[in-house]
Amino acid sequence: MSFKNVLGHSKPIALLQRAIRNEKVANSYLFLGSEGIGKKIVALQFAKVLNCLGGTADKEDACDRCLSCKKIDHSLHPDVLIIEPMGQGIKKEQVIQMQRELAYKPYEGKRRVCILTAADRMAHDIPNTLLKTLEEPPLHSVIILLANNSRFLLATILSRCQPIRFSPLPFPLVSKWLMEAKGLDEAEAQLLASLSDGSPGKALEIQGEIRQIPREELLKDCVGLKSPSFERIGRWVESLPSQRENLLLMLEVARTLLRDLVVVKTLKNNKKLIHSDLRPVMESLVTNWSLSSLLKRMDILHQTTLTIKANANTNLALEAMMLSWAEG
Repeated sequence: MSFKNVLGHSKPIALLQRAIRNEKVANSYLFLGSEGIGKKIVALQFAKVLNCLGGTADKEDACDRCLSCKKIDHSLHPDVLIIEPMGQGIKKEQVIQMQRELAYKPYEGKRRVCILTAADRMAHDIPNTLLKTLEEPPLHSVIILLANNSRFLLATILSRCQPIRFSPLPFPLVSKWLMEAKGLDEAEAQLLASLSDGSPGKALEIQGEIRQIPREELLKDCVGLKSPSFERIGRWVESLPSQRENLLLMLEVARTLLRDLVVVKTLKNNKKLIHSDLRPVMESLVTNWSLSSLLKRMDILHQTTLTIKANANTNLALEAMMLSWAEG
């Protein structure tokens, strides 16, 4: 893989290529963007370009053929260091080891590149240790911090890194990649893409969990059901996943089901359905619904999701949601 093969992220890549072209590569970068969005892939391609021995006419991309490129692809290059979390986050001893490694000149490449993943999940005693390296970076070195959220990084660290922001990938791009690169069928690819927040990594991460969610049952017995009884509300709440993450994912699936009901209700051409395999069920359900009622139900679901994300009591929040749905 090289820059030209990276999925999306044309703006971050253009910034890095401009730095290479103008010979103004910074010593420290901060790649910001959600988990699984592709920050690490871009960082590795950047390391490949900086150390490429291919001698291609295009100096702003890696040749993907030379020994250096192949070693980086197989995590064997002695001048490209990748620091991953140990347990919950990065440990102080890992940063100290990084400092020792960066003190040496490149063994066989042009630059030593250190990619520090999950930089926003560092132990509390690390930032000052890391700051010393960022203030006086060793010659011939490039440090790339990867983080989901800059709020968990010290301002002093932020000020010493050149920030590059990675935006969520467009829905069609993620869906197409899932079909072409991972061999998923169109229906599953569209569903995962719609729930991925523009992150291919997240789409793959939730694939197994999504397959366990009984979507048709969720549609018939909950999302598309008008005026559920108190007994049914209680049974449904009890049947939901106990883990907050899994519950939120199920609510996201419910959101996409409601969204599809609105599409079926308002559009004659239903090619834009996320759950295209459930179209016949939706067509039979929407006859009982007005558009305003469906939109109200979507708003209630959205507010409930926000409440649960804020660590509210999940059972109470869900019961309140279902009672509001019953009223509407």
